[in-house]
Amino acid sequence: MPASEVLEFYNLKGFWGKLRYGIRFVWRFFLDKVAFFCVIKSWRTVIHRWRGVNIGKGVYIGHEVMFDRVFTDQIYIGDNTSIGDRTIITAHANIPSDTRLKKLYPRKVSPTRIGKGVWIMPAVIIIPGVTIGDEAVIATGSVVTKDVPPRSLVAGVPARVIKDLNDELAVIE
Repeated sequence: MPASEVLEFYNLKGFWGKLRYGIRFVWRFFLDKVAFFCVIKSWRTVIHRWRGVNIGKGVYIGHEVMFDRVFTDQIYIGDNTSIGDRTIITAHANIPSDTRLKKLYPRKVSPTRIGKGVWIMPAVIIIPGVTIGDEAVIATGSVVTKDVPPRSLVAGVPARVIKDLNDELAVIE
């Protein structure tokens, strides 16, 4: 996404706005690399919070999880959620600006929301603007392109609901 669009999104103007955003971007990029190689799970969560990701309490973030590098503050993760290794969570789409594809898929920034008590298994990809309901389960390797209802199990590429967990949870309670 061109810097001008990012600056406009954050309402940053002029030289000082560019400088402020440039410093913020470099800082977030540095923290991203630190978190990527961090072996202590509680530190990874803290580092991603410093980067701007909105993370609730009791959240586990696996190794090599990648959050959107430009719009980290547009990602929201509820309490007691677990995110598996090598998951990718994005909040913006960057379509080539000088192609006809831009008309089909315009550039956008959309908040990505993950509810409370969600279990995201390893190697999941979550695209911009998706909302994952509370206590949902996302199977390994899924690509989440649509909202996920609460208490459901989704799997596949693209991910689709394969089980309603309300029945399973009712038996346990």
